[in-house]
Amino acid sequence: MVGNLCIPGAATAGQDETDPVPDTGTDGSSGGDVVTDSWGTWGSSATSDGWNDTTAGQSTWGCTPFECGVDVSCGVVDDGCGGQLDCGACDEFAVQGIIPVRMVGDRTRGRLYVTVRSDSPTHANELVTLDPSTATVVSSVFIGSDPSSLALSDDHSTLWVALDGSYEIRRVDLTTPDPTPGANYALPPGDWGEPAVAGPMVVLAGTTGTVAVSLHQWGLSPSFQGVAVLDDGVPRPVQTPGHTGASRLTGGPADWIFGFNDEHTGFGFYALHVLQDGPTQTEHEGLVSGFNTDIIHADGRVYATNGAVIDVSNPAAPVKAGMFPFVGEILPRPDQGRILMLSPANFDQATALLRDLDPQTFTQKGQHPLSLTGEYMTDFTASDDATLAVIAWDWDHEPAVYIFPNPFAG
Repeated sequence: MVGNLCIPGAATAGQDETDPVPDTGTDGSSGGDVVTDSWGTWGSSATSDGWNDTTAGQSTWGCTPFECGVDVSCGVVDDGCGGQLDCGACDEFAVQGIIPVRMVGDRTRGRLYVTVRSDSPTHANELVTLDPSTATVVSSVFIGSDPSSLALSDDHSTLWVALDGSYEIRRVDLTTPDPTPGANYALPPGDWGEPAVAGPMVVLAGTTGTVAVSLHQWGLSPSFQGVAVLDDGVPRPVQTPGHTGASRLTGGPADWIFGFNDEHTGFGFYALHVLQDGPTQTEHEGLVSGFNTDIIHADGRVYATNGAVIDVSNPAAPVKAGMFPFVGEILPRPDQGRILMLSPANFDQATALLRDLDPQTFTQKGQHPLSLTGEYMTDFTASDDATLAVIAWDWDHEPAVYIFPNPFAG
């Protein structure tokens, strides 16, 4: 991508006005100034001079519906007056020149970190840092052979990177001006004593150096080889058995993590208690289902990409809290009282849909169409409130990082 990614301003709800109030934009015309760039109209920059109020949706004769390209940039939203407004698909922008493997968002620094495939045309075997406002690489560093999974500490000071080519993980310091790689640490062998690579990884809550790793041997079915816990690269002596277990991992409260078996029809959900010698696990059935289903922990719950929501406020006794009637990649925003879900294109849906979901009622509050047509998605994340990012691809194309405005910002 070339140029800047213009982010739409948040629309203000329409208002009923009874007093005559002039609506004069900063350019002398009615309404706010329309901001445009090479990709079209994105939003308005209405201002107020203390008497003339130019807030969107205000009128001298009642409620004026929002306008596409003035008050609302894209998507299907409430029009501020009790109706619906369809402003078309939200655009997304692919980061050019890299073939991504995994990605994580850093909200402390407003950056995205991406591991890049060994056969990428640029930045091969590197960890790249992206600026989501421009969808460009702002720094990069060689990280090792075939980098893959990422895990970010909850204080955002430390990033762990899996290196599939050397069966290792590597620590990265994020407190320096650019990410600074540290030492490499060998992974313990898998369930059968063979070298294993890191699948999903989690940095345990409240730590920077204790990492839980779901071990795998790609090419086997199932590939899962157990869960190991390493402290600054030193494995604890006990790891869980392989074949059937927590092939997917997500975080939890102190000394707990959660897992899901997405490789075997048992589809077990696992509560893993990390003790001094290593993790112990209990399996819970009937909570989540589906091959290739991922899970993510937030605010005492685990959200699954098949729509299931698990209450883990008592981590030893998880129970099903509810079910969204949709599937897709999940980005919890409990601070905003919403869950974002990105549902990929399928036979019935030509493009992706970004959904705004209510975590209490398990219903949809709104949706925005995207022009994104990828059938497979992973690592749906955000590094700020203004933008969202995902890795997406289909059978005909290599994966790419896509960045797009967040229509539900705020």
